[in-house]
Amino acid sequence: MKRPYRNFPANASDCASFGELKMCYGRLYDAYLEEKRIKGATVHALKRTGQSEREAKKEAQKATKELVTISRKQKARDEASKAGYWSGGAAITVALFYELCKAGNTWIGGDKYQSFWQHEAMVSTLTFLVTAIFAWAYKAAHPDSK
Repeated sequence: MKRPYRNFPANASDCASFGELKMCYGRLYDAYLEEKRIKGATVHALKRTGQSEREAKKEAQKATKELVTISRKQKARDEASKAGYWSGGAAITVALFYELCKAGNTWIGGDKYQSFWQHEAMVSTLTFLVTAIFAWAYKAAHPDSK
């Protein structure tokens, strides 16, 4: 017997017999289980994809933080060595100034100020001032440094 419907009748009254209704119900139930299986597989695949994406994102964030930390540490080391060079340059400048004064026996203010210039406090103060001037010059020459 040919029916106008191919897969399932639109209404139960369209079925010719209870056996045909049972057969249509069986096919409908099988189609329902197949769709449920496909949906489950899709959801599972999406969860796995989402999970791997989340793991990749976390790993990328961790790598970025480590990279920033490494670059910050490296930058701090570089800045410290540059500061050491400039501070050393200031100390050398003060030492050369004192050697020139001793060699020429020409102290600022004359010979009566020789003991003033050779006092420890004055040497330390002069070293500090020259270091500050060198630091100012470095900052002026390198505005991007801290």
